[in-house]
Amino acid sequence: MKAFHILKSFKDDSGKTIIFDTLSIQDYVRSGKASAALVLPPDMYADTSIGLYVKFYYDPKNDMEMQVIRGMIQQIVFSQFPSVMAESGLRQTERYLGMKSGSEFNRNMALLAHKYFKVDTSVFLHPKLSDFKIGGSDSSGGSTNFLENIVRIENQQLIGKEMKNPWATRNVGGWGIMFLLFTLAATSSSLFDERRSGVLMRFLTSPVSRTNILWDKYIFNMSLGILQLLCMFVAGWLIFHIDIFSNFFNLMLMIIAASIACTAFGMLLAAFSQTRQQANGLGTLLVLSMSSVGGAWFPTSFMPPTIQFFSKLTVVYWSIEGFMEVLWRGVGFVSILPHLGILLGIGAILNIISVRQFKKGHIFD
Repeated sequence: MKAFHILKSFKDDSGKTIIFDTLSIQDYVRSGKASAALVLPPDMYADTSIGLYVKFYYDPKNDMEMQVIRGMIQQIVFSQFPSVMAESGLRQTERYLGMKSGSEFNRNMALLAHKYFKVDTSVFLHPKLSDFKIGGSDSSGGSTNFLENIVRIENQQLIGKEMKNPWATRNVGGWGIMFLLFTLAATSSSLFDERRSGVLMRFLTSPVSRTNILWDKYIFNMSLGILQLLCMFVAGWLIFHIDIFSNFFNLMLMIIAASIACTAFGMLLAAFSQTRQQANGLGTLLVLSMSSVGGAWFPTSFMPPTIQFFSKLTVVYWSIEGFMEVLWRGVGFVSILPHLGILLGIGAILNIISVRQFKKGHIFD
């Protein structure tokens, strides 16, 4: 299946090739490089075994994604297992009776089944997946329970076991950024109200430049964004018991970076809009679009590759990923540097474009 890849080794940060073992695969999943890993241990299947044993390590960062992955794995294992079990029976016969006698016994059993049940002998001598069916109208609950008893999947959650409310921890960042974008888009477009009321013209008659007015608006909105996000995380701590204090310093860095980028988006919206109504309508469309493709509503892994590419161009995506790294994995400053750098870079680019557009004077005229 395209959703899964076979990996036997990986390269660490120093470029050294690490061969996977039980410990390294767990570290690989904990670091966020993979959502889950289905491990086939050496004792998974042997000539003397009558069952199948696999290990499943997972990081439920995206609960919806993990449910789909586990369902796909169970479907694969249970659909492949009948052919494995039939082959195991043939091999065990040859093991106990000897190669020659065992092969003759299997051929005679196949001929007997062909004679009385009109079944192709290759089904018994060369079992394959297409010869066996699980489910459907003819299947019973007993066969499913039988397979579940024989196929043993050892599930081990590597991240988030100690969290009191994993659901709230996963979702607080996405909803916080979406509401923040709505707030800052509205406050940034308040420049139109100030122009209509004459307040902006009074500012222009005072000894301040247009740049000073924009910086004043920007700093106010950024402070408002920091306060709003901080209040939301504190409310999450009080109501949903989200742990925000064990990694509070890095959380504050992410809050500041996200507020800078979201404020820059609001200023860009005001710079290219002609009226407040236009800014509000365009802002609602862009905020909802960025939230949907950026991962605020559902995991980006469910999206087509093209949409996933565009999701990485949004403030929402990098803010959510940064908050997840801090709250879910509890990483340090070095690990969130890429998220901080990208958010600050987005903010710088949008600010430069906004200032150039504001200097054309369509709001200050």
